[in-house]
Amino acid sequence: MDVKDPSTGDYVTIEGAVLSFTTDAEGEVSSIGYLACYEVPSVSLSGTGTSGKETYDTARKWYRYNTSNSMRQVATHTFTLNNNPVRNYTVMLDGDKKAPVWCAFAMHSTTWADNNVGRNEAWTEDPAFSSSWQQTGISGSYSKGHFVASNYRQTTVNQNKQTFYYSNQAPQWQTRFNDGVWNTLENKVKAAAPSGRDTLYVVVGVLYEGTAKYVSGVQIPSHFYKCVMKCSFDASGNMTAAVGDAYIFSNEEHADASYGDFRTTIDALEQRTGFDFFPRVPKSLQDSAEKQSNLL
Repeated sequence: MDVKDPSTGDYVTIEGAVLSFTTDAEGEVSSIGYLACYEVPSVSLSGTGTSGKETYDTARKWYRYNTSNSMRQVATHTFTLNNNPVRNYTVMLDGDKKAPVWCAFAMHSTTWADNNVGRNEAWTEDPAFSSSWQQTGISGSYSKGHFVASNYRQTTVNQNKQTFYYSNQAPQWQTRFNDGVWNTLENKVKAAAPSGRDTLYVVVGVLYEGTAKYVSGVQIPSHFYKCVMKCSFDASGNMTAAVGDAYIFSNEEHADASYGDFRTTIDALEQRTGFDFFPRVPKSLQDSAEKQSNLL
Protein backbone atom coordinates (compact mmCIF):
# COMPACT_ATOMS: atom_id res chain seq x y z
CA MET A 1 0.00 0.00 0.00
CA ASP A 2 1.45 3.38 -0.96
CA VAL A 3 0.84 5.99 1.73
CA LYS A 4 1.92 9.59 2.04
CA ASP A 5 4.55 10.46 4.63
CA PRO A 6 3.26 13.78 6.01
CA SER A 7 6.69 14.90 7.14
CA THR A 8 8.14 14.75 3.61
CA GLY A 9 5.16 14.67 1.27
CA ASP A 10 6.61 11.56 -0.34
CA TYR A 11 4.76 8.33 -0.96
CA VAL A 12 6.33 5.29 0.60
CA THR A 13 5.40 1.63 0.49
CA ILE A 14 4.20 0.41 3.89
CA GLU A 15 2.10 -2.60 3.00
CA GLY A 16 -1.10 -2.05 4.93
CA ALA A 17 0.81 -0.81 7.97
CA VAL A 18 -1.02 2.46 8.42
CA LEU A 19 -4.54 3.42 7.38
CA SER A 20 -4.44 7.10 8.17
CA PHE A 21 -2.04 9.80 9.29
CA THR A 22 -2.14 12.59 11.80
CA THR A 23 1.06 14.31 12.86
CA ASP A 24 2.53 15.69 16.02
CA ALA A 25 4.27 19.05 16.38
CA GLU A 26 7.49 17.63 14.95
CA GLY A 27 5.81 16.19 11.90
CA GLU A 28 5.95 12.53 12.90
CA VAL A 29 3.03 10.20 12.45
CA SER A 30 1.01 10.18 15.66
CA SER A 31 -0.29 7.25 17.62
CA ILE A 32 -3.84 7.92 16.44
CA GLY A 33 -2.77 6.99 12.92
CA TYR A 34 -0.98 3.90 14.16
CA LEU A 35 -3.99 2.80 16.19
CA ALA A 36 -5.99 2.78 12.97
CA CYS A 37 -4.08 -0.29 11.76
CA TYR A 38 -6.19 -3.19 10.59
CA GLU A 39 -5.37 -5.63 13.37
CA VAL A 40 -5.14 -3.36 16.44
CA PRO A 41 -8.09 -4.37 18.66
CA SER A 42 -10.74 -1.76 19.37
CA VAL A 43 -9.55 0.42 22.25
CA SER A 44 -11.52 2.98 24.26
CA LEU A 45 -9.01 5.80 24.83
CA SER A 46 -8.95 8.38 27.61
CA GLY A 47 -7.15 11.72 27.55
CA THR A 48 -4.86 13.23 24.96
CA GLY A 49 -1.93 10.83 25.10
CA THR A 50 1.80 11.42 25.34
CA SER A 51 5.00 10.52 23.52
CA GLY A 52 8.74 10.26 24.07
CA LYS A 53 11.96 9.02 22.54
CA GLU A 54 12.55 5.34 22.01
CA THR A 55 15.38 3.77 23.99
CA TYR A 56 16.49 2.04 20.80
CA ASP A 57 16.40 4.41 17.81
CA THR A 58 16.24 7.72 19.66
CA ALA A 59 15.38 9.52 16.42
CA ARG A 60 11.92 7.95 16.74
CA LYS A 61 9.10 8.09 19.26
CA TRP A 62 6.80 5.91 21.24
CA TYR A 63 3.17 7.04 21.61
CA ARG A 64 1.06 6.12 24.65
CA TYR A 65 -2.60 6.54 25.57
CA ASN A 66 -4.61 5.80 28.66
CA THR A 67 -7.67 3.64 28.19
CA SER A 68 -11.04 3.50 29.92
CA ASN A 69 -9.44 0.95 32.28
CA SER A 70 -7.11 2.94 34.57
CA MET A 71 -4.73 -0.03 34.85
CA ARG A 72 -4.35 -0.58 31.13
CA GLN A 73 -2.44 1.61 28.68
CA VAL A 74 -1.71 1.18 24.98
CA ALA A 75 1.50 2.25 23.23
CA THR A 76 2.99 2.09 19.77
CA HIS A 77 6.72 1.72 19.12
CA THR A 78 8.40 3.01 15.97
CA PHE A 79 11.77 2.67 14.27
CA THR A 80 13.56 4.19 11.29
CA LEU A 81 13.26 2.55 7.88
CA ASN A 82 14.58 4.36 4.79
CA ASN A 83 14.59 7.58 6.85
CA ASN A 84 10.87 7.21 7.61
CA PRO A 85 9.11 6.40 10.90
CA VAL A 86 7.53 2.95 10.69
CA ARG A 87 5.44 1.19 13.30
CA ASN A 88 7.12 -1.76 14.95
CA TYR A 89 4.20 -2.96 17.07
CA THR A 90 1.38 -1.78 19.33
CA VAL A 91 1.00 -3.16 22.86
CA MET A 92 -1.63 -2.97 25.59
CA LEU A 93 0.02 -3.29 29.01
CA ASP A 94 -1.76 -4.28 32.22
CA GLY A 95 -0.33 -2.54 35.29
CA ASP A 96 -1.81 -5.06 37.70
CA LYS A 97 -0.47 -8.11 35.88
CA LYS A 98 2.75 -6.28 34.90
CA ALA A 99 2.50 -7.90 31.50
CA PRO A 100 1.05 -7.20 28.08
CA VAL A 101 -2.56 -8.11 27.43
CA TRP A 102 -1.86 -8.26 23.70
CA CYS A 103 0.59 -7.08 21.07
CA ALA A 104 -0.58 -6.27 17.53
CA PHE A 105 1.67 -5.98 14.51
CA ALA A 106 1.97 -6.51 10.76
CA MET A 107 4.36 -8.73 8.80
CA HIS A 108 5.50 -8.25 5.22
CA SER A 109 8.68 -9.77 3.79
CA THR A 110 9.66 -6.55 2.00
CA THR A 111 8.58 -3.79 4.41
CA TRP A 112 9.86 -5.72 7.43
CA ALA A 113 12.60 -7.55 5.56
CA ASP A 114 14.67 -10.28 7.19
CA ASN A 115 18.16 -8.82 7.14
CA ASN A 116 19.35 -11.37 9.70
CA VAL A 117 20.39 -8.77 12.27
CA GLY A 118 20.38 -11.42 14.98
CA ARG A 119 18.84 -11.85 18.39
CA ASN A 120 19.96 -8.74 20.27
CA GLU A 121 19.36 -9.72 23.90
CA ALA A 122 18.74 -6.13 24.96
CA TRP A 123 16.16 -6.68 27.70
CA THR A 124 15.25 -3.38 29.30
CA GLU A 125 12.26 -1.40 30.55
CA ASP A 126 9.84 -0.06 27.99
CA PRO A 127 10.21 3.75 28.10
CA ALA A 128 6.53 4.21 27.28
CA PHE A 129 5.34 2.75 30.59
CA SER A 130 5.99 3.24 34.29
CA SER A 131 8.64 0.98 35.79
CA SER A 132 6.08 -0.14 38.38
CA TRP A 133 4.00 -1.64 35.57
CA GLN A 134 6.79 -3.89 34.32
CA GLN A 135 8.44 -7.07 35.52
CA THR A 136 11.78 -8.37 34.37
CA GLY A 137 10.91 -12.04 34.15
CA ILE A 138 10.97 -14.82 36.71
CA SER A 139 13.32 -17.68 37.39
CA GLY A 140 12.61 -21.37 37.24
CA SER A 141 10.53 -23.17 34.65
CA TYR A 142 9.16 -20.03 33.00
CA SER A 143 10.96 -17.95 30.40
CA LYS A 144 10.32 -14.50 28.99
CA GLY A 145 7.75 -15.43 26.37
CA HIS A 146 7.95 -12.95 23.48
CA PHE A 147 4.71 -11.65 22.01
CA VAL A 148 6.41 -10.06 18.99
CA ALA A 149 9.08 -12.67 18.34
CA SER A 150 12.68 -11.57 17.91
CA ASN A 151 12.85 -13.40 14.58
CA TYR A 152 9.83 -11.44 13.32
CA ARG A 153 11.83 -8.21 13.51
CA GLN A 154 15.12 -8.68 11.69
CA THR A 155 15.18 -5.53 9.54
CA THR A 156 17.36 -3.31 11.73
CA VAL A 157 19.17 -3.81 15.02
CA ASN A 158 17.09 -1.11 16.72
CA GLN A 159 13.88 -2.68 15.45
CA ASN A 160 14.96 -6.03 16.90
CA LYS A 161 16.04 -4.52 20.21
CA GLN A 162 12.54 -3.11 20.73
CA THR A 163 11.23 -6.68 20.92
CA PHE A 164 13.26 -6.96 24.13
CA TYR A 165 11.28 -4.36 26.03
CA TYR A 166 9.83 -5.95 29.18
CA SER A 167 6.39 -4.95 27.90
CA ASN A 168 6.74 -7.55 25.13
CA GLN A 169 6.96 -10.63 27.35
CA ALA A 170 5.07 -12.62 29.93
CA PRO A 171 6.02 -15.74 31.92
CA GLN A 172 5.70 -18.69 29.55
CA TRP A 173 6.42 -22.33 30.35
CA GLN A 174 9.70 -23.04 28.60
CA THR A 175 10.21 -26.76 28.08
CA ARG A 176 8.02 -28.31 25.38
CA PHE A 177 5.93 -25.18 25.09
CA ASN A 178 7.97 -22.02 24.42
CA ASP A 179 10.70 -24.15 22.85
CA GLY A 180 8.15 -26.55 21.33
CA VAL A 181 4.77 -26.03 19.73
CA TRP A 182 4.84 -22.27 20.33
CA ASN A 183 8.21 -21.96 18.59
CA THR A 184 6.95 -24.07 15.71
CA LEU A 185 3.93 -21.82 15.30
CA GLU A 186 6.14 -18.72 15.44
CA ASN A 187 8.18 -20.09 12.57
CA LYS A 188 5.07 -20.96 10.57
CA VAL A 189 3.81 -17.41 10.96
CA LYS A 190 7.15 -15.98 9.88
CA ALA A 191 7.21 -18.21 6.81
CA ALA A 192 3.72 -16.96 5.92
CA ALA A 193 4.82 -13.30 5.80
CA PRO A 194 3.90 -12.29 2.23
CA SER A 195 5.33 -9.89 -0.33
CA GLY A 196 3.63 -7.78 -2.98
CA ARG A 197 0.21 -6.43 -2.09
CA ASP A 198 -0.54 -8.97 0.66
CA THR A 199 0.11 -8.32 4.36
CA LEU A 200 -0.10 -10.63 7.36
CA TYR A 201 -1.62 -9.11 10.50
CA VAL A 202 -1.01 -10.72 13.90
CA VAL A 203 -2.30 -10.36 17.46
CA VAL A 204 -0.62 -12.28 20.29
CA GLY A 205 -2.09 -12.23 23.78
CA VAL A 206 -2.65 -13.95 27.10
CA LEU A 207 -5.57 -14.96 29.29
CA TYR A 208 -5.88 -15.29 33.05
CA GLU A 209 -8.54 -17.91 33.63
CA GLY A 210 -9.24 -20.15 36.59
CA THR A 211 -7.43 -19.99 39.92
CA ALA A 212 -4.73 -17.32 39.93
CA LYS A 213 -1.18 -18.69 40.06
CA TYR A 214 1.77 -16.57 41.20
CA VAL A 215 5.52 -17.11 40.99
CA SER A 216 7.83 -14.57 42.66
CA GLY A 217 4.83 -12.29 43.08
CA VAL A 218 4.01 -12.31 39.34
CA GLN A 219 0.71 -13.73 38.12
CA ILE A 220 1.19 -16.46 35.53
CA PRO A 221 -1.02 -16.35 32.42
CA SER A 222 -3.24 -19.39 32.08
CA HIS A 223 -3.11 -19.26 28.27
CA PHE A 224 -1.23 -17.77 25.33
CA TYR A 225 -2.99 -17.17 22.02
CA LYS A 226 -2.17 -16.01 18.53
CA CYS A 227 -4.55 -14.93 15.79
CA VAL A 228 -3.51 -14.06 12.25
CA MET A 229 -5.17 -12.66 9.16
CA LYS A 230 -3.66 -12.47 5.69
CA CYS A 231 -5.13 -9.61 3.67
CA SER A 232 -4.80 -8.84 -0.03
CA PHE A 233 -4.98 -5.37 -1.61
CA ASP A 234 -5.51 -4.08 -5.12
CA ALA A 235 -3.36 -1.44 -6.80
CA SER A 236 -5.46 1.33 -5.22
CA GLY A 237 -4.90 0.01 -1.70
CA ASN A 238 -8.40 -1.47 -1.32
CA MET A 239 -8.60 -4.77 0.53
CA THR A 240 -9.91 -7.51 -1.75
CA ALA A 241 -9.54 -10.71 0.31
CA ALA A 242 -8.86 -11.92 3.85
CA VAL A 243 -8.08 -15.34 5.34
CA GLY A 244 -7.90 -16.00 9.09
CA ASP A 245 -6.49 -18.47 11.61
CA ALA A 246 -6.17 -18.67 15.41
CA TYR A 247 -4.55 -20.78 18.14
CA ILE A 248 -4.78 -20.95 21.93
CA PHE A 249 -2.54 -22.91 24.29
CA SER A 250 -2.65 -23.56 28.03
CA ASN A 251 0.56 -22.28 29.63
CA GLU A 252 2.16 -25.61 30.43
CA GLU A 253 4.17 -28.43 28.90
CA HIS A 254 2.75 -29.84 25.66
CA ALA A 255 4.67 -33.03 24.95
CA ASP A 256 4.11 -34.91 21.68
CA ALA A 257 1.76 -32.21 20.42
CA SER A 258 1.42 -30.33 17.14
CA TYR A 259 0.54 -26.65 16.99
CA GLY A 260 -2.45 -27.65 14.87
CA ASP A 261 -3.93 -29.43 17.89
CA PHE A 262 -4.61 -25.98 19.38
CA ARG A 263 -6.30 -24.41 16.38
CA THR A 264 -9.47 -22.39 16.92
CA THR A 265 -11.09 -19.41 15.19
CA ILE A 266 -10.75 -15.67 15.64
CA ASP A 267 -14.47 -15.56 16.42
CA ALA A 268 -13.97 -18.01 19.28
CA LEU A 269 -11.03 -16.00 20.66
CA GLU A 270 -13.08 -12.80 20.53
CA GLN A 271 -15.79 -14.46 22.58
CA ARG A 272 -13.26 -15.72 25.11
CA THR A 273 -11.13 -12.56 25.41
CA GLY A 274 -13.78 -9.87 24.99
CA PHE A 275 -11.66 -8.08 22.36
CA ASP A 276 -12.68 -7.17 18.83
CA PHE A 277 -9.73 -8.24 16.67
CA PHE A 278 -9.08 -6.90 13.16
CA PRO A 279 -11.86 -4.33 13.61
CA ARG A 280 -10.92 -2.24 10.56
CA VAL A 281 -10.98 -5.08 8.07
CA PRO A 282 -14.11 -4.53 5.94
CA LYS A 283 -16.97 -6.42 7.54
CA SER A 284 -17.78 -8.34 4.36
CA LEU A 285 -14.30 -9.87 4.48
CA GLN A 286 -13.81 -9.90 8.26
CA ASP A 287 -16.87 -12.02 9.06
CA SER A 288 -15.78 -14.85 6.80
CA ALA A 289 -12.09 -14.71 7.78
CA GLU A 290 -12.87 -14.85 11.50
CA LYS A 291 -14.83 -18.06 11.07
CA GLN A 292 -11.97 -19.75 9.21
CA SER A 293 -8.97 -21.60 10.54
CA ASN A 294 -7.03 -22.72 7.51
CA LEU A 295 -4.23 -20.24 6.85
CA LEU A 296 -1.16 -21.97 8.36
